[in-house]
Amino acid sequence: MKANVPTRKKIKLNWFKSNCALNIERKIAIEYNANSVTYNKITWDVLVQYVLTKEGDPKEIPANSPMTLYKGGLPFLFLSTSTTIGNKIISEELIDSDIAVDDDIVNIKEGEDKVTYEDARDPKEHIEVRTRLDKITRKVTIENKLDNEIELELNFKQTKDVSFIKSQPEPSKVEEPNYNYKIKIPSEQKGNVILDLQAKIVKRVTRIKPEYLKPEESRLNVFKDK
Repeated sequence: MKANVPTRKKIKLNWFKSNCALNIERKIAIEYNANSVTYNKITWDVLVQYVLTKEGDPKEIPANSPMTLYKGGLPFLFLSTSTTIGNKIISEELIDSDIAVDDDIVNIKEGEDKVTYEDARDPKEHIEVRTRLDKITRKVTIENKLDNEIELELNFKQTKDVSFIKSQPEPSKVEEPNYNYKIKIPSEQKGNVILDLQAKIVKRVTRIKPEYLKPEESRLNVFKDK
């Protein structure tokens, strides 16, 4: 494979002439909140970057310089540079349409409600807070539509409402709140990661305090709770 990085202006400069190794870096970032973790299906994008590692001395190339990748002597991808780090020339991030990621709910086990109360603006009212911890299992399926094996990185990030319990396979690296997976998928096949999670579900309802309820309203309020 060959790559070409021309200058951004009409005046052409010879940035460098050197052999380069080409690496393709693919990443999936997964993160849930208390609502999205219960969705039946979610689709995620795979972001891809092309990294050229040149031989010889480092060469700084301005960001947003046009970059063309060649295959079999013919151009097949037009993109821009993002940055240079030492001998590495890194392209902009693109969405890889050749990799599909489906995230499906497998199981939800609701926890028991814990009821507490908070003050409301009106002294005759209070806020009823119901909190429970649900156990949720999700299956992330990654489909490789290419005719070659790929390697990618999947990163699951915990949030204040959704925490990690375990997964299959186990993470390759853990630096909380991040759980990182290195995944290889053969040509035209699928791989998956099963995540067991805990979600904190909180619901708030403003109610009139019992001592301010009329008898009829009190009975109605009890009936609604049932």
